[in-house]
Amino acid sequence: MSVPGMRIGRLQPEDIPAVAKLAGQAFENDRQTQMKALGGEEPFDMEKHTLESMPSYLTSRTCHVLKAVDEATGDIMGVCNWGIKGFVPKSMPYFEERVAEAAAAKPVEETKATQAEPEPEGEGAAKPNEEPKEETDPIKRLVALTDADMQAWMAEVMPAGTRCLFIVGLTVSPKYQGRGVGSALLRWGTRICDDNGVFAWVHSSDPAWGMYQKSGFEVIRSLDVDLDEYAPCKPPGEGEDAKWGHYVFRYMKYLPKTPREEN
Repeated sequence: MSVPGMRIGRLQPEDIPAVAKLAGQAFENDRQTQMKALGGEEPFDMEKHTLESMPSYLTSRTCHVLKAVDEATGDIMGVCNWGIKGFVPKSMPYFEERVAEAAAAKPVEETKATQAEPEPEGEGAAKPNEEPKEETDPIKRLVALTDADMQAWMAEVMPAGTRCLFIVGLTVSPKYQGRGVGSALLRWGTRICDDNGVFAWVHSSDPAWGMYQKSGFEVIRSLDVDLDEYAPCKPPGEGEDAKWGHYVFRYMKYLPKTPREEN
């Protein structure tokens, strides 16, 4: 079911500056993002991060970046980056040429193409051969904690040979939130799950998990972080007794529906 006045399409390179600005605005009030922006050595900037990372996603053969566009204004309402692991779906709207390319490719070429899979967005992941060292920067300790938890989850949910979809990132412009944008972007992937009998998963930010739940995702486990344990300072402008509070990351799964469940 499409949303009136909204068009779903494939994100183009010329869209990246607008999408980066949208991402910065969307995470402006996200508590964890606010705190990471106060990091001393490398303060996190969501707009800058999006500008730097999005070009590689658009050229990846396993990433599928969609946009929702306001047909009246031409503004981008939201963006969703779907990763696909272990297979090529029978049908992929807006990415039809990838289905045709996979059908024509030799098995050895398919094997090479799936060796490098995209991962959900995160910063500071340790390299396999790096020796662990004690980190004194509180923000870097937080990033190390969340990245390690993500790596453990992926090892559990996506072992070798797994066929699934996952969300690298989903962002909706603040002025278009509550209008079904996120649900429309999610529907592209959940339909592929239903058609191919595979699951999807997402590592949800604290504010977004309700949106995923409405689209059929269920919480499998969570990571509850006391942000004040990693804060470089008190929340600016909120008083001496202000606290950053707890932030809950939720790992969620969408299971494919059978024809009977869809009726």
